[in-house]
Amino acid sequence: MNQDQNSPWEYKPNGTTSVDTNNSSLGSSAPANHIKRPAEISWQAAEFIEHPHPSSWYMTLAVGTVLLAGLVYLMSKDFFATGTILVVGVIVAVFAGHKPSKVQYQISDAGLSVNGKNYPYGSFKSFAVLQEGPLSSVNFFPLKRFMPPVSAYFDPKDGEKIIDSLGDYLPYEERKMDAVDRLSRRLRL
Repeated sequence: MNQDQNSPWEYKPNGTTSVDTNNSSLGSSAPANHIKRPAEISWQAAEFIEHPHPSSWYMTLAVGTVLLAGLVYLMSKDFFATGTILVVGVIVAVFAGHKPSKVQYQISDAGLSVNGKNYPYGSFKSFAVLQEGPLSSVNFFPLKRFMPPVSAYFDPKDGEKIIDSLGDYLPYEERKMDAVDRLSRRLRL
């Protein structure tokens, strides 16, 4: 690979670049742009946004599940499909009643840490910020195909320092909520 002798940049095989500070073409009057960020940022937030459900919501879910299961049974005479619909209805009710726990998040040079589990920045291609009710979330999009995205919720007042810090490690990507997120928001799951 030919390297331009006049360029202060040097390619390294691991994908990083470095600047030759001894290159006289830069001149000694070039100001040093050193932005000092905190070594790490940590905060605590709920693991997901809680949507309280009145008893009428659960009653509507139960009636809807039984009607759908009955309709499927009348059309197909299949006990397995009918039972599956009933089980899914029970699972949705159980998860809808689950209260979020507090999660400890930390951003450092090593990566994102969620309750002590570290996710290195090298396993993500980008991040996006979504506003979800009283909290915002930063969503990390993985490089690996079957790794699920990682979300970290935060109070909007802490957003600027969190986003600025993440911008030092990962590119920001403008994204909107996907269809599943929009559906669960409408159902208040």
